[in-house]
Amino acid sequence: MSNCIQIIEGMVPGINRLALKANMEQFGQVDLVHMGNRQNPEEEPPKVRFSSEESAKKALDSINAGEVVIDGMVLKAKYMEGKGKGRGAPPSQHERNLEVTSRDLFLAQRNKSKTRSDKDRRDRSRSRDRSRRRRRRSSSSRSRSSRSRSRKRRSKSRDRRR
Repeated sequence: MSNCIQIIEGMVPGINRLALKANMEQFGQVDLVHMGNRQNPEEEPPKVRFSSEESAKKALDSINAGEVVIDGMVLKAKYMEGKGKGRGAPPSQHERNLEVTSRDLFLAQRNKSKTRSDKDRRDRSRSRDRSRRRRRRSSSSRSRSSRSRSRKRRSKSRDRRR
């Protein structure tokens, strides 16, 4: 037995979800009311899911006995076929690969921003390295010139001593 029933006859386009839910709540707590395809109710009929199987059985018995009338229409129902409980079979691996979720989009955007920042970091570190090299060159060239000056002074002082 299932806790979900399908309304197969008696639904007119003017009946809304709240009216159907209010009529079904007399049999027990209703978890879900899905109106199906309103243009083609034979293809996808309205569904009502109850919190318990007993409530669904009471509703089904009353509906099929002709006791439930909405907007002057007598309803007919049956137990939900196939996926009565749960969400059905999980998608296949191929279907899963074709799906793009909001998480996939978020991660892709985040990865794009990371690659940009990594590139910026690399560029910044390169420029730092360049400036460090320049400083080293200039400081090393100063030390060379100061060395040469000190050599010249020493040599001059030696010359004076002689």
